[in-house]
Amino acid sequence: MITLGVQEKNRLNGFSVDVEDGISIAMRDRFGKQIPQTKRVVTLTRKMLELLARHDTRATFFVLGQVAEAFPGLVREIQQAGHEIGVHGHDHHVFHKLNSAQAREELYRGKSVLENVTGTRMRGHRAPAFSINQSTAWVLDLLLDLGFDYDSSIMPCQGVGYGWPGQSLEISVVRTPKGRQLQEVPLSVTSLGPRLVPALGGSYFRLLPFSLSRAFFRRIQARRPVIMYLHPYELDCEPYPDFYMRELAQAPIKTRIRMRSFWFRRKSLMQRYGQFLSEFRFGRLDQLLSNEDK
Repeated sequence: MITLGVQEKNRLNGFSVDVEDGISIAMRDRFGKQIPQTKRVVTLTRKMLELLARHDTRATFFVLGQVAEAFPGLVREIQQAGHEIGVHGHDHHVFHKLNSAQAREELYRGKSVLENVTGTRMRGHRAPAFSINQSTAWVLDLLLDLGFDYDSSIMPCQGVGYGWPGQSLEISVVRTPKGRQLQEVPLSVTSLGPRLVPALGGSYFRLLPFSLSRAFFRRIQARRPVIMYLHPYELDCEPYPDFYMRELAQAPIKTRIRMRSFWFRRKSLMQRYGQFLSEFRFGRLDQLLSNEDK
């Protein structure tokens, strides 16, 4: 068991939420059907806002431009609650499927929509599916061109379809392909056997035993701030609509098994996150960057 000193116990960690509608993204990416953002993203994001308010915690919400267009009132609720708002792209396109012009448009549209809704400049960015890696590092220069101050997209391990092994685990300055510098807030990873894994967000946090997640958190916190992330749709315990279930029933068995696995242990997630918010200190990512500058 890792024993934390006073400094490590009081260390400020980062809490982040990637705001997107799980149904509309799944319909497009899995079944090739375009539908608008659904109101579930509003209901589920509000659940997260209520949980953070109960624990008097501020976080960073990386919001999809489509969400801001469909539900600008939700974005203002996030802002009025004192949370930082960042950009999660506009249409949730991963960068390895875009060329430079398309990527610029995706970033510009998302940033412009959010700045118009909030009346503030967007400083931070997180790529959909953590899709900035060695093959898409050119996006880092686009972020600087468009006026971003920091990125939080790099998962410094090898995941399934994502990740950039060998990158720093620390909040640090990365050098872009053009030799410029950009602040990076990487997602937290830890060792699980011989591998580094993203243990404190998404399916890893949901599926691993709670005691193991806590042990991983303490291990990382002893060295550096922990950066946690979640998506509002991970909190969704209600049955999906009939049109989605019809598409799922016709999908290949591998897709059906994978999509249904996303529901495992969802009901316990609010309690899990609440426990972590009770035990550890969290804040906005821009707060962490301010601390790093001191």
